[in-house]
Amino acid sequence: MQSHKFFALGFIILICGACQDQVVFTKYQSFSEAWSSTDTLNFNFEAPDTIHPHHMFFSTRLNENFEFNNLYLIASISFPNGKRITDTLEYQMAHPDGSLMGSGFGSVKESKLWYKSDVIFIEPGEYQVKVRQAMRRNGEIVAIDALKGVLDFGLHLERAIRVKN
Repeated sequence: MQSHKFFALGFIILICGACQDQVVFTKYQSFSEAWSSTDTLNFNFEAPDTIHPHHMFFSTRLNENFEFNNLYLIASISFPNGKRITDTLEYQMAHPDGSLMGSGFGSVKESKLWYKSDVIFIEPGEYQVKVRQAMRRNGEIVAIDALKGVLDFGLHLERAIRVKN
């Protein structure tokens, strides 16, 4: 029975290690009080390779001061040749009862949000992802000056795993 526990523990460590091997870039930016509507977050990285597909995620750490159900972002990715793609994104961050989604204990919740999947960085060189929050109150045109409750926001890039049939 004891050997089964060691086998299970070893298997879990192996799986976790394999997942970490797929991570090629991670960077977070922290906020002391709030994410200002004028703060544009910049994430610069070199193309990991020009052959394999990668998934791009945003990561958030929110606390109970985040008072919305959704998170609206404007994100752009700039390529080494100067081309840029801009997206307006919406992510559901809370359940209908108002409790935050994500993992973690207590009042802080972490979420991993899909940004782009199966991206092949065909051009070698530096890429840049810029992100800004685009939150507004219902019925208002003016953006919220300071989005409270966002502790950290990050970009996470990992190599896509292909399952062979």
